[in-house]
Amino acid sequence: MLINNWYVLGLSEQVKDEPVGVHALGQDFVLFRDNDGKAHCLSDTCVHRGGSLCRGKVIGGAVECPYHGWRYSGDGACVEIPSLGPDAKIPRRARVDSYPTEERYGWIWAFLGDLPEDERPPLPEFFPEHDMEQGEWKFVRGEMEFDCNWVRAIENGVDRTHAIWVHTDFGNPEHRIPKPFQVEDDGVSLYCRGKSKPVNKRGVWRDEIPDDRDERENAVRIFIPAPSIRIEMYMQPPKSMFIVTGYTPIDEHRTRLIFTHARNFLTDDKYDADTLNRMFTVLNEDKIILDRLKPQRVPPLLSDELLLDSDRHGVMFRQKVKEREAQGDAIDQSAMQGEDEYARVIPSPARRADPKNWVLRPVIMRKSVDKHDA
Repeated sequence: MLINNWYVLGLSEQVKDEPVGVHALGQDFVLFRDNDGKAHCLSDTCVHRGGSLCRGKVIGGAVECPYHGWRYSGDGACVEIPSLGPDAKIPRRARVDSYPTEERYGWIWAFLGDLPEDERPPLPEFFPEHDMEQGEWKFVRGEMEFDCNWVRAIENGVDRTHAIWVHTDFGNPEHRIPKPFQVEDDGVSLYCRGKSKPVNKRGVWRDEIPDDRDERENAVRIFIPAPSIRIEMYMQPPKSMFIVTGYTPIDEHRTRLIFTHARNFLTDDKYDADTLNRMFTVLNEDKIILDRLKPQRVPPLLSDELLLDSDRHGVMFRQKVKEREAQGDAIDQSAMQGEDEYARVIPSPARRADPKNWVLRPVIMRKSVDKHDA
C-alpha cells in the first residue's frame, strides 16, 4: 500500500454533523466537518490515552475525544484539554496528524502522505466540460468492498477479456478476441481507447439504446497518484455514460470501491434505482471473482502469473506500483505485523515540516531500492 497518494475516503453525503471513522491503508482515520462545512481528515487516535476520535462528537468545529474530552481542530492541533482548565497552555505535542482534503464529484478525497502542497499530484478531472456537452447529465453514487488487494481490483477494472465470462450486461460472446490496442502513459495516467461490438441492452435502456448496434467507441483511463478509473462509453451518440471508480485499500487484502455513474439519457429521478441496480449487478459479478483470487495480493513477479498482451493495461499499472514501492513509498505491513505496543500513523505534511514534538510513531516503510542494487 502506497502513501503520498490521493484516496477516496467516503461519499460527501456520508459526513454530516457527526464524526465518521474510516479504515484505510491499514490505519484508522476520522472525517468531520468544521463550522464552515469543510471536511477534515485526522488520524483517529487521541494522543492522550489512545481514544478513538470517531466515537466522539463534533463540538465547535472540532472533534472531541469520547474518553477525556480533548478536542482537535481540522489542522490536528489540540485546542482544549478540559482537565487542565480554560487558561492552561496546551502542550505542543498535543496534536494528531491532519491530512489535506478535497471534495469533488460527491467524494471526499484525502492526501495520505507527507508531501508539501507544491509536490502533491493534482486530482484527476473526471468530468471535463468538453465531454459533458451533450444534454443534461444525471449522477448516482455508491460503494462496494472486495476481499482482494487494491491493485488486483484496479487490474480487474481495466481487464479487456473478462466481461464475456463474468458480466451479463456487456461483453459480446461472439467477439472473444480483443482488437489490438495501445496504452498511453502520460506520467499520471494510463489511457486506452478502442472500439467493440456491444450486446443489446435490457430493460428500460433498450427503449433508448437500439439493438444490433455497430462497433462503439470506449475509453478507459487509470489515474496513478489518485487510484481511480474513468470509463467513457458512447452508447448511441449523443447518448453516453461515464463511470468513475475510486479504489482505496482498506488493508493489504481488502479494497473499498466508491463509484459515480453519469448518464445523459433517462435522466428523470425515477430511473436512478434502475441505474444503481445495473451498477451493483456488475460489481457483485466482479465480487464473486475478486473475493476468491489466489493470492489476494499481487504476486511479487510478473512471471508468477501467465500474463498475455491483452493484460497490458493492468500490467503497466502493476509496474507503476512496483516502481513506487521501490522508491520507498510502500508501507511495510510485514514489519508492523505483531506490533501491538504502538499506535502507528501515516506521516502528514505537518510532520515533515516539523518532525519533532509528535507522540504517535509513523508507520514503518519499506526501504527504497537503489536501481544499481536491484
